[in-house]
Amino acid sequence: MKERLKLFKESLTETTTVSKREFLLTAAVCILGGIVLGILFSPRKYVMIGSQNGNNSANNNENGSRNGGGQDEEQIDE
Repeated sequence: MKERLKLFKESLTETTTVSKREFLLTAAVCILGGIVLGILFSPRKYVMIGSQNGNNSANNNENGSRNGGGQDEEQIDE
């Protein structure tokens, strides 16, 4: 195991060239991967922004129906 580690350390001293495209793609993958990991391991997962702030939209009318137009739903009695 120590021999493999030593060979790996020796291979790091070599210089290599990277094209601009490869560099930008590597940077983009690292940034996007960091964002995904940050979302997955964040302590707050269930945050409601502006919850129950008194916003009365058309979807929440008085009778609790969700027809979107503010119209009462027809009730059919059988």
